[in-house]
Parts: sequence; structure tokens; C-alpha cells
Amino acid sequence: MAVYSISTQKSAPGDETQIRWHLDFPIQGQTIDGSLLNHEGVLFQGWLLDQSDSPISLVVLSGCEVIPLTLSRPRSDVISKILGDSPEDHPKLHCGFSQQVKLKHSSFSIGVVKEGRFIQILTGAIEGKFQILKGENGWLFLDNDTNKSIEQHTGKFRLSRTARTEWKEYLGSLTDYSKSKKLPVCLLVAPSKEMVYQQYYPYKFSKQAPIRKLTELIPDTLNFVLPIQEFKNLDRRSFRVCDTHWTVHGARLASQLVSSKLSFRDVNELDIFNSDVYQRKRSSGDLGSKLFPAQLHEEDRLISFSYREKVIYDNNVDNFGRVICMFNQDALLCETLLVFGSSSSYTMFDYLTRLYTNIVFVHTAGNIDHNVLEAVKPDCLCLQTNARFVVKAPKFEGSVFEYIKAKKTSGVLKSPTIAETLPAHSVPYIKFFNEMLR
Repeated sequence: MAVYSISTQKSAPGDETQIRWHLDFPIQGQTIDGSLLNHEGVLFQGWLLDQSDSPISLVVLSGCEVIPLTLSRPRSDVISKILGDSPEDHPKLHCGFSQQVKLKHSSFSIGVVKEGRFIQILTGAIEGKFQILKGENGWLFLDNDTNKSIEQHTGKFRLSRTARTEWKEYLGSLTDYSKSKKLPVCLLVAPSKEMVYQQYYPYKFSKQAPIRKLTELIPDTLNFVLPIQEFKNLDRRSFRVCDTHWTVHGARLASQLVSSKLSFRDVNELDIFNSDVYQRKRSSGDLGSKLFPAQLHEEDRLISFSYREKVIYDNNVDNFGRVICMFNQDALLCETLLVFGSSSSYTMFDYLTRLYTNIVFVHTAGNIDHNVLEAVKPDCLCLQTNARFVVKAPKFEGSVFEYIKAKKTSGVLKSPTIAETLPAHSVPYIKFFNEMLR
């Protein structure tokens, strides 16, 4: 569940000098768990004193909703410290309020209603950890992310000389390795959604954007997939409206494009998914969930097939260092595909497992571990990363063990999941992956 922060700002004082108040909670910068926010609401606690004889009421405004805050809590501290009087039997003793309020909008205000007028005393907002850029037609995009997505797209954040040099070394080593080992290799870069759906994005795609400069470095001999135009031409939407990741249809096409490069077959020959059944479901995604209330949009999900039924091993390591092995004897190609990928690879599994008998996925975002290569001995190799990551080149000689070692030091690892019966050829490399956890 997402974590939000609460910002508050006192309104400019008016002529209502007889009103004195203080808000104990929420405080500026306070964080709150999304689950708590939805189920229990926000605690509004504080006190209010009005020295006039006119009746007064305290309210929270959220959208069109008006929520009364009842002044019923005794605050002897306020009477003694603010008024300098004895709290005992004081007529203003019950000047405090403490109430859980479920907000339906991200912004709110607190004010008093006095003599038929609303006097605003504070404004507030519930914000996600990351700012979300709202495009046209409800499309959401990354804003102040650590990869500086907007600055990359507009060319303000460019591919540095160091990054260019490291990319050249990585691509050159990859090409040489593929040739020497006679191993088909494909580099798949998942485009950012703003590259595909530029019409919904408020900024223009610069020729100086890092991803465009990277494409100039790709050797002609290397299989390279950056499916911007293919996604634009796809008959179904290729990216989720409220998420950074591609849809199941984008994942399907990406899987076919990669397989086409590696198997030297036409993409149409690999279109074996015509009988797939999808169901529409409203979901918030990794962007919509950061807004309050969460923004939802209908997305297709595959219901006629699940790669999870083909998983024979999962080390259950979160993010980098995750290893998942899959086996499907009914797949189109009787080959082993090794994928050094990122989060975008996961939605490809439903399609790759029907194209390749054996899939070994390692979450490295394109970093290559040669010990894994030696253990798996794949028939083909896919390196997958995301366009917003390319400002830093992957490593040609990385270490999955180091990722797992770092996870060990920061916490306890989960137990791996292993199928009761394993295909004979997978036993050695699953044993290898399991030993990394010890």
C-alpha cells in the first residue's frame, strides 16, 4: 500500500482576531499509510477558542463534503496556558476536538462558520511520495522520479561522456560474446510510455534525449528492440493509463519481437495467442496508487493462461537478485531462453513461456552474470532494461550473488519455492541458484 504525506498551511489572518486555535494533528509533513487513510481516515485534533458571544462551529471541507468537528474535549492545558485562568468549571473548558475523518479528496480545508460566514483558517493536501504528472485524457506519468524522466525526455538531462563510453564497452563486449559463443542475443529496451503516447504528454520528445543518443551507439550486428513505432501501430493500447508499465498487449508484442530476433522467424509466425481470453478490470497501477484518492482505469488482464502454473523455481528475492525458472513442454520452441531483465519482463512471462520450453529470468536490468550463463547454458539470451535507466550503462560482468548478499545484510530472505518434480536438465542450475541463498 502507498505511503502519503500531509501538507498543511495556515490561511492568512483576517479580521477575526477573537478566534484563537491550534491544530495538534495532522502536522506538516506527517506520513500516513494508504490502508489507514482509506479505512480509518485522518486524525484531526486540536483546540479552538472564540471570545465572542456569537455561536460558532468548526468544520472540515473536502470537495463538496462538510464534516463538523465537535468541540467536546476538555483542554485544561489551553485554559491555563492560553487564557491564564483556572480550568475548573471554566465555560470554555471543552474547547478541544479529536476526530477521525475519512477524506474523499486530496485537498481539504479547516474553517469556522460564524454568523453565516465561512472563515478559512487552514488548508491541507494529501500527497504521494512522488509527484505524478497528469497528462491529457487522464493519462499519468512519472514526475520527480530519481531517473529524472521529464529532464531525459526534454533533453535537459543527457547521456554523459562516461555513460556513452560505458555503453560502447557493454555493447561491444556483448556483440563479441554473442559471436564467439554463437549465442543469439537480443537487447530489449522498454520505451517509456511518453515516447509512445506523446499526444498525452505535456513535453516534446527531444532529439538530445538519452535513449535517442543510445540508439546511435547500437552496432548493426546486434539484435536490438526499442518498440516505439510498433507500439504506436498496435491495435490495442500498449501502455497502462495509470502505470509506468506496458499492458499485456504491449508485453505480448515485445515477446514476439524478441523471439523473432532470436529465432530468425517472422513476428506473424510467433503469433500463437489468438485464442487468449482477457477480462477488463479497474486498477490503479504504480502511478494511480500514488494519488489520493487513487486514480483507476480499466485494463485488460489475461485469464485464459497463467505463467505461474509453469514456475518450477522462485528464489523469492525482492527486485534485483530475483530468479524465476519456468518450464512448459508444450511451448513452440524447444529451447532455453535466459533473460537478464527488469520489472517490465514480468508481464512477458505469460507469452514467453508459450514460446520457449525453458525460461530462466534473473532480475538485473540488463547486467550480465557470467556464472549464471555457465550454469544455465541457454540457447539464446535476452537483456532487458527500461528507457529511463539508460543514463547508466548495464555491467557486462555483474554478480547476482552480490545482489542477494546485500539483501541478506539488510534483512532475512524468504524461503525459495521449488516444484516437487523438476525437469532433469534444470536440476543443476536450480541447485546453483539455491546455493546463492545460503
